[in-house]
Amino acid sequence: MADEPGEIVIPVVQEQAHAGAVPVKTGAVRVTKTREMHEELLEQELRKGRADVKRVKTNRVVDGPQPPHRVRDTLIIPVVSEVLNGCEKQWVVTEEIHVTRSETTEPVQQKVQLATEHARVERLDEQGRVVEEGAGNPHETTSILDRNVRGPKVPAQKVLSSSQSILRSRLPKPDSEA
Repeated sequence: MADEPGEIVIPVVQEQAHAGAVPVKTGAVRVTKTREMHEELLEQELRKGRADVKRVKTNRVVDGPQPPHRVRDTLIIPVVSEVLNGCEKQWVVTEEIHVTRSETTEPVQQKVQLATEHARVERLDEQGRVVEEGAGNPHETTSILDRNVRGPKVPAQKVLSSSQSILRSRLPKPDSEA
């Protein structure tokens, strides 16, 4: 390789790193829901509507069919007929239907069964033992990554390669180090 005495041969080296992920079970989460029933009293105003119907006989001559009309809270529906009076026709209101609407209110109370669910959250370690338990705040979101997990310690930095550069051992040392 090195044919002449002052010639230095520098080998070319290439390092490659491959990263992979292996799933490691560090624990689990168990959620238990319970259901509780309780009774509450429901109070409400109940409105009842009622229609009173009255037939009123009349024999009133009119100019033609009559439309329904209102007088205060009563709807009056005229019933007309054509009658012959001699040799001419006449419109006659034979009766009126009076529909009066009334409304009453009364307080009503009723007992109602209501259900409430509660959730209990338990964090388990890799052996299935309960590490932390709580009722769980519905407004708090937590992650297992945010907590200290009891398990094997992983170093903060992992050294991918501990080899020293070949170039340093082959290059001549500067005069200051000699």
